[in-house]
Amino acid sequence: MKKRLCRLQLIIFIFSSCLTMINAKELTMVTVDWAPYYGSEMSNNGVITVIVKTAFQRSGIEASIKFIPWKRAMKEVEIGKSDMLLGVYYTDKRNKTYLYSEPIYDIHVGLVALKSLGISQFEKLLDLIPYSIGVSRGWSNSKEFDQADYLNKQGATNQILNVRKLFKKRIDMISISFDVFRYEVATTSDNDLNEVVFIEPALQISTIHLATSRNNPDKENVINAFNKGLAEIKQDGTYDKILKQYGFQYY
Repeated sequence: MKKRLCRLQLIIFIFSSCLTMINAKELTMVTVDWAPYYGSEMSNNGVITVIVKTAFQRSGIEASIKFIPWKRAMKEVEIGKSDMLLGVYYTDKRNKTYLYSEPIYDIHVGLVALKSLGISQFEKLLDLIPYSIGVSRGWSNSKEFDQADYLNKQGATNQILNVRKLFKKRIDMISISFDVFRYEVATTSDNDLNEVVFIEPALQISTIHLATSRNNPDKENVINAFNKGLAEIKQDGTYDKILKQYGFQYY
């Protein structure tokens, strides 16, 4: 009986010690500057950073973040120099290298037009043939949209130029992340969100995640701890409060 009791106490001790080691560890997250979601110069490093840190704290884990070039960030996590990659899209190829968390946030990429154009939705891409559409060179919108050579797409070197061209009526609509568009408009005093319409449906909805290397010996524990904390803050309303605080909305 005493041997069984000692064995049980030993198991509990080892289990508790493992949890303590995970909780006591300060995880290092890496990513690239990507306003308005996260960035080195943003308040509290941006809304997504706040959400992730809050979720980890619910599981007793403190997480720090550093901003470096994206390829370097991916490599650091792959080789174990850093613990977590923040804001990564899922792909089958990446899934072979990284273990993913539950989705943190949905990125909606779609078309934005001035209300004066008189369009708020479309059924198929062919409906957009009459319009000039501003796109950012090198950016992915959706596979179908990017391959639609029959559309009048006008490329620009960056998204800010497209926003300016839209409000000056030099193009009919632009393809852009809805959150990025709101952010760019908010940073200027010349433009007004009340003048535009976000056309439905979105071209693409992509989820962003945390990811850690599949070679990380604590990978399941760390990901499960984050998922648990994320579920809690979503359930008790903290998640929505953070989004609202930073001017975001959950779709």
